[in-house]
Amino acid sequence: MRVVRRILGIAVAVVLLAVAAVLIAALVIDPDRYRGAIESAVHRQIGRPLVLEGHLRLTWYPWLGVRTGPGRLESAAAAGEPDLLDWRSAAVRVRLLPLLLHRRLEIGRVRLVGATLHLRRGPHGRGSWDDLTARLHPAAPPSTSAAAGPHAATTLGGLDLVNSSLDYIDARSREHVSLTDWQLSVGAWRAGKPLSVRTSFVLHAATAASPGSGAGSGGLRLPADGVRVSLDAPRLQLGATTLELTASRWSLDIADAKADGTLDASRDASGRLMASGAVTAAVPSLRRLAQTLGIHMPVLEDPSAPGELSLSGNWRYRGGALEVEPLTARLDATTITGWVARAPLKSAVAGANAAGDEWTFALRANRVDFGRYLTRSKRHKPLRLPVSALRALHARGTLELERATIGGTTLKDVRLQVQ
Repeated sequence: MRVVRRILGIAVAVVLLAVAAVLIAALVIDPDRYRGAIESAVHRQIGRPLVLEGHLRLTWYPWLGVRTGPGRLESAAAAGEPDLLDWRSAAVRVRLLPLLLHRRLEIGRVRLVGATLHLRRGPHGRGSWDDLTARLHPAAPPSTSAAAGPHAATTLGGLDLVNSSLDYIDARSREHVSLTDWQLSVGAWRAGKPLSVRTSFVLHAATAASPGSGAGSGGLRLPADGVRVSLDAPRLQLGATTLELTASRWSLDIADAKADGTLDASRDASGRLMASGAVTAAVPSLRRLAQTLGIHMPVLEDPSAPGELSLSGNWRYRGGALEVEPLTARLDATTITGWVARAPLKSAVAGANAAGDEWTFALRANRVDFGRYLTRSKRHKPLRLPVSALRALHARGTLELERATIGGTTLKDVRLQVQ
């Protein structure tokens, strides 16, 4: 018992001495003395000036870390560009014991509060982030043998963005996209292990009209209040060197529309993107979703149409071509099955100086009441199929209708061929 008490006494004494040493170090060491060294080191690594404002504070056990007040990562030399990134407060931590005992760097969660990311693309296509991506993707890949040592493992505990925002402006396309109320949580990263990603934000988007095009023209324009979007990928697998991305499950919410599925993406030997997966989606009301997205829809004979939509299918993408097969969808009371594909048009079809897509399909519907989808102004006019619109889309395929109702007329086993 004396030996046990002696060992416990020594252990307690060592712990008390360690605590005292930490307290003395916290009182004596002034982290602000290293502000210049931190800013210079970051500047050397990424080529952008880092400015840390306010006082730096140290954290010790179990994480050795630094907390900062406001800071910013300045833009490149281009005049007129805002800072690339600024924030109200930040915290970066490193686990102390693995660093001391095993020389293993374990970075804790990096937390930025009130961050704003400013992205700009100039009229000639240059992005304000291009120099950073060039540094992240050097011409020669890093040697794998250098990272194979027992003490070389590095882990990242995760990233948190709290009450942040993003602002993107493209001078060429005149697009302005911004995210507000941006919350992002990225889980712990370890080589070869899946990580989790969860984010939510309010999306704002507008495309300014080109000079002389008129106030009514232009591209995407969401309502001023924006659209709430959230994404959750609990198990995201990233490749070590090339683009390899696998998600065993993901879910996406846009307003009250929900989608989920799987994803497997990579590049082939020629560098082309390949991707495949499964998707299911549920939209309580297509009309309400269109209104939320700022898309005008005419008033139909059935004011609630188009209404509820659900769909499921497997999709594949390669070299700009997208295919969904099999596809099952239900819109209102109509069930549709078959497949749909989209591929880039060749210049001989699209025109010498034009680009476009060709849509092919083979679809079958059980029953359709066309009267529900007539506009109020055309309810007494004969129904005309949108042949010219389909030709403009370069669409070709077949549509089979088991039962179609038009006014008081019912048709059965209808087959439409679009070429």
